[in-house]
Amino acid sequence: MQTFESINDAVRVARQVLAGEIDPNLGCGLIAGIAEKINFPSSLSTFLLLGHEQYGHEDLGINAESCVPEIMEACRELVAAQA
Repeated sequence: MQTFESINDAVRVARQVLAGEIDPNLGCGLIAGIAEKINFPSSLSTFLLLGHEQYGHEDLGINAESCVPEIMEACRELVAAQA
């Protein structure tokens, strides 16, 4: 069973998203959850915002699918920053 409790775990999830192993929307939610567990580091703040935007904003034209490109870019940036 995988745990999700550190910045390294967030990077692992981001890599799995980029590799197509985890759905981007699910991965974003997992990374946002990690951010909450480890006291909201600024390096994960984008995922908190995107995690919030994915649902409940359909009337504004924002939904889970429309967030995928931004999630992918955030994952690329996170992985690059931790390389």
